[in-house]
Amino acid sequence: MNLRSEPKLRLLLSLFILAAVPGRADAAVQCTQGEGFVDVSEGGVQVLRYNHESTAVPEGIGAEFARGDYVSRLYGLDGQLLTEDYPKDHPHHRAVNWSWATTKWNGEMRDLFAVRGIWARPVEKPRVGNEDGAVVIGANSVWKWDDKTPVVGESVCIRVFPKAGQGRAVDFDIKLTSLVDGLEVGGRLEAGYSGFNIRMAPAKEPQIVFYTGPVEAQTRRVWADYSAEFAGGNGRSGLAILQYAGNPLFPHEWRKYPELNFFQPIYPGGKLIPLPKDKPVSLRYRLWIHSGGADEKTLAAQWDNYNETSRK
Repeated sequence: MNLRSEPKLRLLLSLFILAAVPGRADAAVQCTQGEGFVDVSEGGVQVLRYNHESTAVPEGIGAEFARGDYVSRLYGLDGQLLTEDYPKDHPHHRAVNWSWATTKWNGEMRDLFAVRGIWARPVEKPRVGNEDGAVVIGANSVWKWDDKTPVVGESVCIRVFPKAGQGRAVDFDIKLTSLVDGLEVGGRLEAGYSGFNIRMAPAKEPQIVFYTGPVEAQTRRVWADYSAEFAGGNGRSGLAILQYAGNPLFPHEWRKYPELNFFQPIYPGGKLIPLPKDKPVSLRYRLWIHSGGADEKTLAAQWDNYNETSRK
């Protein structure tokens, strides 16, 4: 299916797409498109929800924290919720998202990460299709300065693969294009955090493992893993972030805040970089959702597979 030419999809409230899993005729990745969100499940087990429109703010959280354009729920292989959205200690944190703490333009700064002065707003309903057995969600947004002036065009492609063995891959391709001259973006100045980041759900015995291969390695693998015992799961489980070797400034430094169940690769860190109108920035990451704890051999194989297929 060509994701760029499907006008009928935009008229549908619900869309179901079946992706065959080799060796399991009864299994399917299923996608439901609703008002303001896209849900993905497999065999009746929820996988994730992507919200392109603003999510409902929970009671007790200020309305100013309303936001969209992120994965508000990510589930484990048993259907257990792995992530947290609108946590009371940091209500701007959202489950899986790509948002930057510093956007500078015309001598002023705004904060997409903390939902202050700039928001990602959808351009249209997401495009939903199937490619090579994976459900694909494509969405376009614009970052609006003071919720008025479009300054950055953003496209994201989320590929949700069927479960394979003890894991599932979810790929994120993010492209940022400046719509104005003189714009700069960055993480929290000096501290560096923000960018592609994850807020995990509270769980028992959490463990965060970072791995960045040595500079001299022929294959420099870079991944991080967060595992714990999540409510509703069957023992230990978690997810890994695999960095794409073709990302700008690869490898990205890892950052964690265990007390907040928060971890991420930081790009570009605690500094500003120009975002020229004629030079979009493209970032890629894979999430590997798995049972059990971090397994270095398995994660190395997953990193190799991801980076090999992404180059094609």
